[in-house]
Amino acid sequence: LTFILVLVGCSLEVDTTKTTSKPVVNTTSTVKTTKNPTIKTTKGITTTKEITTTKEVTTKEVITTKQVTTKVKITTKLTETEKETTKITTKVTIATTTTENIESPSVVGTYLLTEELVSNIETTSSYKLNYITIQENGTFIWTKVKLGGLSSDEGTYELNGNTLTLTVGIKPYNFTVDDECTSLSFSAKLNKKMTKMSFNKVENIPNSQGEVSFSDELFGDNIDENFYNYCPSAFIEDGEMYVYYCSNLEDAKVVDYIALRKGVQSYDGKWTFSEKKIVLSKGDNGEWDSAHACDPSVIKGEFNYKGQTYNYLMAYLGVARHDCNCNEVGIALSKTPEGPWIKYDKNPIADYIHSSEYGSDGDNYWGYGQPSLVSVDKKGTVLLFYTKGIKLGTYTFVEKWDFSNLDEPVLLASNKLTDGGEIAVINNADFAYDEVSKRIYVIKEDHTNGWYPSDGGVNWISASNSLFYLSSSNDENVGDILFKTHSFAKLCTVGPEATGFPRNPNCGILTDAYGWIIDFRQIPIVYTMSYLKTDYPDWPYQNSQWPSLHTYRIHGFVYEP
Repeated sequence: LTFILVLVGCSLEVDTTKTTSKPVVNTTSTVKTTKNPTIKTTKGITTTKEITTTKEVTTKEVITTKQVTTKVKITTKLTETEKETTKITTKVTIATTTTENIESPSVVGTYLLTEELVSNIETTSSYKLNYITIQENGTFIWTKVKLGGLSSDEGTYELNGNTLTLTVGIKPYNFTVDDECTSLSFSAKLNKKMTKMSFNKVENIPNSQGEVSFSDELFGDNIDENFYNYCPSAFIEDGEMYVYYCSNLEDAKVVDYIALRKGVQSYDGKWTFSEKKIVLSKGDNGEWDSAHACDPSVIKGEFNYKGQTYNYLMAYLGVARHDCNCNEVGIALSKTPEGPWIKYDKNPIADYIHSSEYGSDGDNYWGYGQPSLVSVDKKGTVLLFYTKGIKLGTYTFVEKWDFSNLDEPVLLASNKLTDGGEIAVINNADFAYDEVSKRIYVIKEDHTNGWYPSDGGVNWISASNSLFYLSSSNDENVGDILFKTHSFAKLCTVGPEATGFPRNPNCGILTDAYGWIIDFRQIPIVYTMSYLKTDYPDWPYQNSQWPSLHTYRIHGFVYEP
C-alpha cells in the first residue's frame, strides 16, 4: 500500500480508518506479515506502506478485493486567507490471498457402465447391469448382472490425483476419474484382450424381481402329468431370451411339437418366462414331417422367399414314421421370433430318403436330423449342421448355404466334421461362433462305453454333454476352418457332477440372434435334465418311458473359460 502526497511547508498528522470489515477466513495456512510504514518529510511528503505476506495454502485459494478509505488530516501554514483544513480521500485496492472451506468433489457414489469394448467389439449388451459403488470407508462393491445371474466383487480403493485404483484380492484395476468425479474410464488388457469401459455417476440403480435363477428349472408343465420339455435352442435379442424346444400337446402322448417360451431378466438377475406357445406343428398325413416336428434351431438374417423378406430362419427335424427312422431336416421362415412361421415348400432341405446314402436298406437307419444354425454374415449366408445316422456311421455334417434368395438357394460347401480322440463322435450337437476369440464352439452328447447308459431299461438318455472349441485364424471367414483339416479341444462336461442330475441330454448354447457368442468370457448353456425311471417306481406306464420322460425339464449352466 503506497501513499504519495506532495505539499509545501506543512506539518503532518495521519489518522487512517478502514471502512471495510475483515473477512472471516478458515484456514490451516501459516501466515507471516511484516508492516514497515515509512514517512519521509522534505519539501514534499512521501508515504510508503509495505506489506509482505507469506502463506502456505493447502486448500482452494480465492482472490478477494477490499476497498479501504483512508482519511489524512493535513494542517499547513498558508496565507491568512488560505488557512483551512484539507481532507484527502484515497481509494486503494488491495489484492489479498485467502483460503475458504469449499468442499472438493467426492469420488464416493455409484457409477453405471455405459459402454464396454473388447478388442474394439461392443460388449455392453452382455450385461443387464454393471455398476461400481465407491463407499466412504475405503471399500467398493462391483456388481454385474449377466445372463447367468448376479455376481459381485468387493475390495479396497485408493485415489491418487485422477487415478482411482480398485483392488480385488491382489488384482488392481486402474480407472481415470474426471475432475468433477462424475465419470470413470478404464483402458487396459483383461484376459489378454484390450478392454475399454466407461462409467457415469448415477443417483439410483434400477431394481426389479424375477422368478427363477438361470440354473433353476426355467419353466415346465405340470410335473404330475405326462408332459415333457427338451432339446432347447435359445438366443437373446433386445434383452429377451427366446427358448425354442420340443414338447407334447396331450397328456401321455408322445408327439413332438415345437414350442416357444420368452424370458425377461430382472435387475436381480432372475428370469420370468411366458406361457408355452406352439409355434410349429407336425405336417398333415402323407407329408414328410407328419409324425413329429422337433429339434429346432433359429437364427436371424435376411431371407427372401416368394417376394417377401423374412428375418428369422428355423431348421428342424421332421419325420413321417413313428419308429423315428428316416429323419430329415426342413426349414421354416418368420418375420418375428414369435411367428407366424411358414414352412419352406421345397422341404426337406436335407433329404435323406432321396439321397445316395439311403440305399436299399435305408429304412433301417435313423437318417438326418438334430440341426444347428449359425449365421456367417448376419444376412443370408448360413452354416447348417446336422447329425447323420446312416449305414456308414453316425457323425455331424456341415453345409454352407446362401439362403438370401430361397427361391434359388445355393449350396456353397459341405464337409464331414472330424471325429476321433476325446471327442469320439459328434452328434446331437449345437454350435456357436465367437467373434472375439475367433472360435467355433460345439456342445455334443457324450457316450459311456460307446453308447448311452442304461436305467431300468431306458437306454437312450445321455448322462452328459461336453463343450469343445475349434480355433481359426483371424483372416478366415466364419466357419471356413470347418471345411479344412481341423481338431476340436475340450473345455468342460455338463453332467451329474456339474448339474446334480443323473441325466443331462440335449444341450444348446445360448447366443445372440445370429448364433454368435454374446460374451467371450462365459458360455451360457441350456440343457435338458431327467430323473431316473427308478426314481418314480409308482408312476403309471411303468412298461414305457414315461416315468423318466415326464421329468424332462430345461435348466441353465454357465461355463467360464
